[in-house]
Amino acid sequence: MSIPEHLIEKIQAIPEKPGVYMMKDFHGNIIYIGKSKCLNKRVRSYFYTNHEWSKIKRLVFNIHDINIIITDTHLEAQLLECALIKKYIPIYNSQFVRDKNYVYLKIEDCGQNPLSIVYDRDGQYSFGPYRNKYYIYDLIEFLRKLYPIRKVGKSFDFDYHPLPITMDEKEFKENRKSLIELFTNMASLKVFLDMLKNKMEEASLALNFERASQLRDIYLSFEHLYRAQNNNISKDREIIMGERIDDGYKLFYISDGNLILKKKFNQIWVKDVQAFINRAIILRNNRISNKSEKSLMDFKSIINKELKNSYFKIIDEDFKADEFIKGLAVKQKG
Repeated sequence: MSIPEHLIEKIQAIPEKPGVYMMKDFHGNIIYIGKSKCLNKRVRSYFYTNHEWSKIKRLVFNIHDINIIITDTHLEAQLLECALIKKYIPIYNSQFVRDKNYVYLKIEDCGQNPLSIVYDRDGQYSFGPYRNKYYIYDLIEFLRKLYPIRKVGKSFDFDYHPLPITMDEKEFKENRKSLIELFTNMASLKVFLDMLKNKMEEASLALNFERASQLRDIYLSFEHLYRAQNNNISKDREIIMGERIDDGYKLFYISDGNLILKKKFNQIWVKDVQAFINRAIILRNNRISNKSEKSLMDFKSIINKELKNSYFKIIDEDFKADEFIKGLAVKQKG
């Protein structure tokens, strides 16, 4: 497919910097939004690469114009991409557009269904939100085959049942108490995971491979939940993150996974870091978000993933601004 002359000129002018690109059709509608650490290479790849996916071919065919927004860092590009996709909902974007469909897992206090899926936070024992409701459906069905689960000391007592059993009132209450423990206490969830793994291995050694396979499915489902919760670096924490940019440094203040403040510095001194933190704390305390919890989840996920490969320090009683600055300099040299 030949590339229109006006697009060739636009592509050639795109810098090799991080940022967001917006593809528009003939009518000026934004049909796709993306981000990249290197805008020039990413945008060029749409036009100078043979694509096997018909969806990408249709997208490229409909591109009439391209707009870009340059950012200082890849984190800012990711957050901006997410915000713009939620705002414009382009027809060729599938990520970040369905946050209203995210679900919560609720522990019920009556009936024969101890767990249910709800679309809004409902009561004290609602957990989430979760992007994949089908994963939560599977988790609920898996757990039904283990009920009743009883807490015994620091451990749990449960058996696998090919068909879910009906619990009496006492069993239901004990089971509910155990579920609350599992979803609110990471240490208890780890104990439960270890017990599942042991039962799975015992079934395998007894040559009961069907049982072992079923227990493995339950184990993997819970392990996914455990890893998701355990890898949430920013949850309930105050964090300062730093990154070297072309003309200095960029600092970010993150509170419970939310970006509160960002600022560019040519050079960083202790007084700058202290003033930055003080300003961020004021903004955090006065912050009123107009975004829903479900919408914020996507932004928090982006920040949490970026933190894993970035230089940051938790702001607590042991935090020292001079050590943060030294560490940032060493990180960038490395």
